[in-house]
Amino acid sequence: MDERTRIDLDAFVATEYAKVVSAVAMIAGNRDDAADSVQDALVGFIANPPAREIRNIAAWITVVAANRARDRHRSRASESRALGRVGVMDEAAVPVIDTLDIDVQAALRSLPDRQREVCVMHYLLDLSVEQVAEGPGVTEGTVKTQLFRARKALSASLSATRGGGAHD
Repeated sequence: MDERTRIDLDAFVATEYAKVVSAVAMIAGNRDDAADSVQDALVGFIANPPAREIRNIAAWITVVAANRARDRHRSRASESRALGRVGVMDEAAVPVIDTLDIDVQAALRSLPDRQREVCVMHYLLDLSVEQVAEGPGVTEGTVKTQLFRARKALSASLSATRGGGAHD
C-alpha cells in the first residue's frame, strides 16, 4: 500500500469511522452488522484495493459496507425463516439508531435501498453530491435524482405520520 493511501486510511479511522458505522447502520438497519461490515470493507480495501482511484474513502467504505451489511441481513433473515419453520425462535433484535426521531427512522427505512443510501451519506455523513457519487461509482446527476425522489418520499411519509400537510 502506498504512503498516501495509508495516511488516508489512518485519517478515515481517526475522524470518520464512527460516522460511517452509524451511516451504514441506518442504511442497512443493524448497528452490529454495520461495524463488522465497515471493518470487512476496510480489510478488503487494504488487501485488494479498488482498480479505480478512490478520492473519498468514507464514501467508498460506506457503499461497500452497506452492501455487505445488507447481505448479512438477508442471510440472517433467511436463516431465521428456516429456523422458524422448525420451531426455533430467533432472539436477535435490531438496535435502534438513537440520534434520529422514530418517525424519521421509519421513513428512511421505507425508502428504496439506493435512495436510503444516498440520503444517509449526504445528510447524515454530510458528504457532497460529488463524494456520494464516487462511492457507488455513479454520476452526480444520478445522486441528485435519488436525493430528489427520497426527499419527496420522506416529506410525504412524515407529513402523513405527523397528520399534517407539507409546509413550504
